Amino acid sequence: TISEDLLKSCTLKRGSFTTYFYSSTPERKSNIALANSYISGTILDSGEEFSFNKIVGERTKERGFKDAKIIQNGEYVDGIGGGICQVSSTLYNAVLLSNLKVTSCINHSLLVSYVEPSFDAMVSTYNDLKFINSTPFPIYIQGIVTNNYITFNIYGKENEYEIKRVSNVIEKIKPESPIYIDSNELAFGESKVLQFEKEGLKSEGILEYYKNGERVKTLLIRKDTYKPTQSKILVGSPSLTGYN
Repeated sequence: TISEDLLKSCTLKRGSFTTYFYSSTPERKSNIALANSYISGTILDSGEEFSFNKIVGERTKERGFKDAKIIQNGEYVDGIGGGICQVSSTLYNAVLLSNLKVTSCINHSLLVSYVEPSFDAMVSTYNDLKFINSTPFPIYIQGIVTNNYITFNIYGKENEYEIKRVSNVIEKIKPESPIYIDSNELAFGESKVLQFEKEGLKSEGILEYYKNGERVKTLLIRKDTYKPTQSKILVGSPSLTGYN
């Protein structure tokens, strides 16, 4: 049970962050909502550590998670629980803005669209998002999901700082030449793009801390590398389509 004193200590918003998923499939939206349902309402005492994998649990069909796009081995493929990395990334940014201590976080191998470079948080069976309530008081995590966005609000004692995030691109990485795949589904001379090329990059994530409108410190929190994506093109092959 939650005491009245505990509730009173969790009344001020320390930080909040929102990401959007307008173009997501119904399956991906369902996964986001399901993962959020496990997290929203979590209370962490001072010094207590949050583990995304422990709170959300195993992503299986039996537990209601659905097939949607995930990043695996540097490629976009279908996988159970696709979309939950948007949940972990949204929470991660709310945690940063709440001035809590992140103890475990890893970037995706490829760029994602819902947060800036060096502000994503990939989760999997082997990778976790963890953070500690590094304040002297309890914190309360609220998650809100609609059809198009997810928000995490973190409540506790008043945040000492106003914190701003800065994502800097250090270097862009060009993709290699396109990969052509012979197909008997297309007529000779026809082609179809299966995957569009995308630049990779090296980036850094920075937090700026403000008091009374004045910047009092700047902290480099991480540096990351995101791989480029080669284009994949299906082409009608003479040998497969009967042309000699």
